[in-house]
Amino acid sequence: MFDIVIVGSGPAGLTSAIYAKRAGKKVVVIEKSIEGGQVATIGKIENYPGFAQIDGFELADNFVRQAKSLGVEFVQDEMIDLKFEGDKNIVIGSKSNYEAKVIILALGSVSRKLKVDGEDKFLGKGVSYCATCDGNFFRNKNVVVVGSGDSAVSSALYLLPICKTVSIVSKYPELKLKGYSKDILNKLNGVKIYYNSNIERIEGDNFVEKIKIDSIEKEVSTDGVFVSIGRMPTTEFLLGKIELDEKGYIKVDNLMHTSRRGVYACGDITNNTVKQIVTATAEGAIASMQALKDMQK
Repeated sequence: MFDIVIVGSGPAGLTSAIYAKRAGKKVVVIEKSIEGGQVATIGKIENYPGFAQIDGFELADNFVRQAKSLGVEFVQDEMIDLKFEGDKNIVIGSKSNYEAKVIILALGSVSRKLKVDGEDKFLGKGVSYCATCDGNFFRNKNVVVVGSGDSAVSSALYLLPICKTVSIVSKYPELKLKGYSKDILNKLNGVKIYYNSNIERIEGDNFVEKIKIDSIEKEVSTDGVFVSIGRMPTTEFLLGKIELDEKGYIKVDNLMHTSRRGVYACGDITNNTVKQIVTATAEGAIASMQALKDMQK
């Protein structure tokens, strides 16, 4: 039995854990994959306060080390269900169950798929959703980044010094940048950008060899396709248990309460519109502080 179970070890979850542990609570963080969450897979970060520039893995590692230094317990497991028994809230994991007075959901999100022919076939064989994870496998090779936003630009910038050529396929007439100014295009010098374009299919024998883009007649040769078209929540198993919006995000109020008493949510999983590291940490702090306040009642 824990005071607080936190599901997810990204910036939101770890901030929640730090606040809760400093308040003397028995806390466990459940993470199914990478400690530090998706931040650990990002390249250079230039918009997190206090750091003019920092590598995503380094920032994530800072979060993890701070939480562990306070004595926060970490468990590698995957949440597959949520149960309520009276005042008990129970996280059902694939390995074990975790009872708590309070549950803070910081599940994050997963990469969106293109849903085109060849995408699933070549996953791990030229198709990737993480440039910083897999970029080195494409050293001195030709790659294509699919996307129009900050994550696509970040991926292209990371791959540029590694790969022989880097191209971007954007379905819009211009890149949709929020975290970067348009001056970033100067740093993308040498990157061919296919605007108003979509990938129709990915082809090859054992590995990716070429793609078909709808805006041009001929196929484009490439060794790798990095998909950076945004993320989506993984909340299907919460249907009927916690109120979700039409896109599957958890509905929260300004204090991170969900529709279920004793369950809070923070970070990319919530229906709040701004998805940044700094807002994830803020929501994590609010969720934990409000949970502590509600527990006192």
